[in-house]
Amino acid sequence: MEKRFRHQKIDSRIRSGSRSSLLLFALLALAFVAAGCKYTAAPADLLQKPAIAKDKEELSAAIEKALPRFSMLMIPHRDDYKEAIRLLDLNGDGIDEAVVTYYNEYSTPEIVVLRQTEYGWRQSVLVEQPLARDIAWLKLVDMDRDGEYELLVGWIGAFDSPNVLELYSFNSKAVRNDKGRLTLKPIQSLPYSQAEVGDLIGNSRQELVVIDSLGTSGEYEMPSHYLSIYSWQKNTLNRVLNMSLPQGTNAFERLLVGRVSEYHNGLLLEGGTGAHSTLTYMYAWENGGLKLVYPNESRGLDGLSGRPTVSGDMNGDAILELQWTKESPGFEEVPYADSIWMNEWVQWDGKDDFELVAEQFLDYTYGVKLDIPEEWTGTYTMNRPSAASYGIVTFHYWNEAARLKAELATLYVVPIKQWGNVEAAWKEEHRSYRQIALDSGNVYLVSFAANVPDSLLEGDKEIWLNMKKVEMQFSSYLKIVHDDRDEWR
Repeated sequence: MEKRFRHQKIDSRIRSGSRSSLLLFALLALAFVAAGCKYTAAPADLLQKPAIAKDKEELSAAIEKALPRFSMLMIPHRDDYKEAIRLLDLNGDGIDEAVVTYYNEYSTPEIVVLRQTEYGWRQSVLVEQPLARDIAWLKLVDMDRDGEYELLVGWIGAFDSPNVLELYSFNSKAVRNDKGRLTLKPIQSLPYSQAEVGDLIGNSRQELVVIDSLGTSGEYEMPSHYLSIYSWQKNTLNRVLNMSLPQGTNAFERLLVGRVSEYHNGLLLEGGTGAHSTLTYMYAWENGGLKLVYPNESRGLDGLSGRPTVSGDMNGDAILELQWTKESPGFEEVPYADSIWMNEWVQWDGKDDFELVAEQFLDYTYGVKLDIPEEWTGTYTMNRPSAASYGIVTFHYWNEAARLKAELATLYVVPIKQWGNVEAAWKEEHRSYRQIALDSGNVYLVSFAANVPDSLLEGDKEIWLNMKKVEMQFSSYLKIVHDDRDEWR
């Protein structure tokens, strides 16, 4: 069972006008934290107030008391925790504190910390940024491994206010605001568009990496982007490196810190260049600085993808892989909107080459993530079948040299309500098929061609038949994923 739950994402656009609504949200959140499970209740179950322990009831009451009238719990856009109430031991004394994110009565984001005392839960400090309208990023991390957490908050500026990244230390002295509440003042405030922490230098500590973008309001043809690396030592944020990033992206949308090869730590950045295209950069930490390893002009790798990519550790080996995309060959006449894209995951070898780790077909509409069988590598292509057929992709045998293709299998997604009629029609057609999944009101099926096409030559027929051998275990290559984009890796 998962310690952190994903479903408790309270819609930040909903505004509640009563204290009882806030209490209900808090009770639900605390029940799930206490259970330590991923909650998948049926709709009827949600009508019942969950049973929670007495200590959680006390915390819920303390949260209700601490939060202003008409406030509402909220989730930052990016956060390691998928709930508005985080229970963590912030100072290493073995006792959890509660960190709560919410919108106050003016829809301004705030963070409150509650501590356990001999008299029960009591409000400790408030973290606020009056000029912010939302929280883009929140990170609780022990940056210098001293057993105490630091708080990093990426505030989204309101109207003419810029985005700002602020670092807070729970060791700093709290001061009272104009309402008399104890608040933490930031140790450092930095302009930023993206930020992440991780062991970049290889010293077993967490560095802070920040991207700042200038010229994004349209006064320049192309924005300029700058990257800075900071270390946290002796309650001070020290800049280790500052550099400009190559131009070419409108905005960087993702920043990852981690291992980029078996031998290197580094960074992975992805930014949009237009309506659909993505430009990806990979840097390795080497000889006290960052070395650009991708794009690699000497290898003819320009780093550009014709569609959005989500690079990351896709196979769980703790090394970041690049997602390479290309339009399926043999269907060049197909309009962009109808194109099927091939997804290759590659890993840097730490020298001057990239090794193929996996290939996948991804369909975000129906939550399909299909690992391409090894038997198909280098000899397949894809196109989009007729929408009326409920097919989402047809796989073909593909001979690149001869520009020859032959249909192999089609993947279908049929609504359960329509499946009876579709099944009857398929039986009349004597179509062979296999049901491979049932999820979210849909039936997932695959239909392989029954016979090898006569149009293929003997050598091609042998490869086609070898590709068909995966029919029996085809369901093992399929995974159905939902809204959490991290699951797509």
